[in-house]
Amino acid sequence: MGIFLLNRPDDRDTQSKGRIIVNMLIWLVILYAGYLVLYVICMGIYGANGVIPTKLTEYGTDPYYWKEQPFWQTILWVLILAPLCEESMFRLGLSFKRRTVGLWAGLLPVVVAWYVFHCRVWFILLLLAFAGGLIFWLICRYTTDEQWENWRKNYIIPAMWVSAIGFGLFHLNAFSVLNWMLLPFALVKVLQPMADGCAFTYARVNLGFWWGVLFHFTKNLPGVLLIASDLILRAI
Repeated sequence: MGIFLLNRPDDRDTQSKGRIIVNMLIWLVILYAGYLVLYVICMGIYGANGVIPTKLTEYGTDPYYWKEQPFWQTILWVLILAPLCEESMFRLGLSFKRRTVGLWAGLLPVVVAWYVFHCRVWFILLLLAFAGGLIFWLICRYTTDEQWENWRKNYIIPAMWVSAIGFGLFHLNAFSVLNWMLLPFALVKVLQPMADGCAFTYARVNLGFWWGVLFHFTKNLPGVLLIASDLILRAI
């Protein structure tokens, strides 16, 4: 088994919580350094061709984007809904425990409709919730804990990779404009949330779901504090 975070689903059996957190932070620094190098190279190539991609599209996870939104909305979406909804979508099922997987599969249609596609039609959400309840029942009724334990042994590492990469690619929807010219810039830009996804996935698998939510919240907090400080300076 490799040393990379996404190849280490069983560190919880041999290492303390503190050591697991240190592992996560070390790899997060390494991944961020790699991202920054690629970002500088990408911007240099665009600049050499007379293009400034940041002027052609806005990226919804950047703090300056949220400066234009009401502050209460920033807190609600960035600090509460984003960690809860995104961790539920991408990492809740990584426990490979029957009831938790059933809960993840049941919640997924509702969360995707409400959070990703901004569906606010109550009867559609109600139908999706009913379908989700049925999915939960089917998984709990027709699978066993022993099956999920066996599946974990075979599929936990691929599932961790899919979770982290999917989390990064999911953030492509945060660009206000996305076309073929901007796609290389966007793919480099989402390497940052992909790095976060590696760290959050490792923490979720080895420490638990709420640890992933906590680290997600912590990652989003500096941007919110930056916006708060800007508002305070404007008010002075």
